Amino acid sequence: MRRDLAAGLAAAALLLATLAGARPAAAAETDYCALGSATSLLLVDRSTRYDEVDRDILVRTVDSFFRRQEPGERLVVAAAGRAYTELKLVFDACRPGCPEVGLLGRLTSTCRPVLARADFQAFEAEFLARLVALLKQPEEAAASDLFRSVAEATRLVEANHYAPVRQFLMFSDLLEASSLLPGQAIRRMPAAEVLQRLAEAHVGARLPRAEVRVIGFGRSDAPGRPPLPQDIRRRVQATWEAWFRAGGAGSVQIGLR
Repeated sequence: MRRDLAAGLAAAALLLATLAGARPAAAAETDYCALGSATSLLLVDRSTRYDEVDRDILVRTVDSFFRRQEPGERLVVAAAGRAYTELKLVFDACRPGCPEVGLLGRLTSTCRPVLARADFQAFEAEFLARLVALLKQPEEAAASDLFRSVAEATRLVEANHYAPVRQFLMFSDLLEASSLLPGQAIRRMPAAEVLQRLAEAHVGARLPRAEVRVIGFGRSDAPGRPPLPQDIRRRVQATWEAWFRAGGAGSVQIGLR
C-alpha cells in the first residue's frame, strides 16, 4: 500500500486481471459475508484537491485500516461530493478468509483456505485500484455537505442490513461541512450552536460503539495549505468530536495523520 501511486495502480490492475482469469470457479461461491460480524467504512472527502502530503497520509493510514479487518468483515468505501445526494459507493465487498477454528471445525467447514487466499488477493487488488483511482481523479467540488454525507453513509450501512460499523475512517479537512453552515461558519461558531442546528435538521451519524478516526485535518484550504489557526482548529475539532460521540462513537481521534 505504500508503493508509488502510479506504479500501484498499474500493478493492481495487472494483478486483478490475472486473478480474475485464474481463480477457481468454486471460490466465487463462498459467502464470506456470512462469516463476518462487522463493517469497516472509509469515507473520502472529494472537496479538497489533494497534494503529495495528503496522498501519503491517506495511503499510509488506509494500509493500517485495511490490515485490521477480519475474515468476513465488510469493507465499504464512499466518496463525498458537493451534496450528500452525490455520495458514491466505490467499493463494497466482504473480506475473503477463513475464520480460525479447531481441527473439527476445519473438517466440517465449507471455507477452503486455498480458495480464500485467491479471493483475498483479488479483493485486495481491486480495493487498491479503486483507492488509487480516487486519488488520481480531479477535484469534483469546491465544497461538500460533510455532516449529511457521513450521516447518509452510515444510514446506508444500516438500511442494507450490513453488520454494524466497527471502524470508521474519514479523510477530510472537515471545513466544507454543511449547507446548514454556509461559507466558513463552522470556523467561528461554538460547537453547541452547530450541534443544535444539526439536531434540529435531524442530521446524525449511526456509529454505535464504533472507532472513529479522521485524518487530513489541521491544514487550511488557503493557497499553500498553511496550518489552521489554533483557535479555529480547536473549535472545528471539538464540534466534530461532539457530533461523532452524539452518534454513539466509542472513540474519536481527529488529526492530520
